[in-house]
Amino acid sequence: MAFETDYSNNNTEYTILPPGKYECMIHKAFTNAKGRAIYFQVILIVRNDVAQQYQNRRIFHAIWQKKPENQTADDRKVDGFSYKQLMNLCESAGLPSGKKYADIDALGIDLIGKPVLVDIVNDEWNGKKQEKVKWMYESKFPDCKHLMKEIKPAEESGGQIDIVADDDDLPF
Repeated sequence: MAFETDYSNNNTEYTILPPGKYECMIHKAFTNAKGRAIYFQVILIVRNDVAQQYQNRRIFHAIWQKKPENQTADDRKVDGFSYKQLMNLCESAGLPSGKKYADIDALGIDLIGKPVLVDIVNDEWNGKKQEKVKWMYESKFPDCKHLMKEIKPAEESGGQIDIVADDDDLPF
């Protein structure tokens, strides 16, 4: 089948989410670093099981580790991250009060798949507009039935893709 490329309908400009509240699911939560700055990365997905715009969009939220001189006693309990922000995240995700974790990454594993209601604002950083999580709340729809797109990661397939073809399809 012959065809030609046509880029006239391509939308090459990424648009940030407009301010508002979005029902999301926590997709991943883990410690990460940018240079020497360490942060707790929370990747949220706008749920597709709730009637709302921007379904399946990802929102990246970072809880930065504080400098030692700015850490409270509570912050030090959670490796120097903002205790208040982490406890808000845990409560919003419906984690039980009093649950103990070996470390911050164990908490991240427990957060995966949990629904939250996220309040997004638009902020400007270094002259560039970006979306930012202002606050998180308990989901109004706690029974999460979000369907993830089925994509097989390269590490599961060893970087190889299985292609099934009939002998009639092969040129040799």
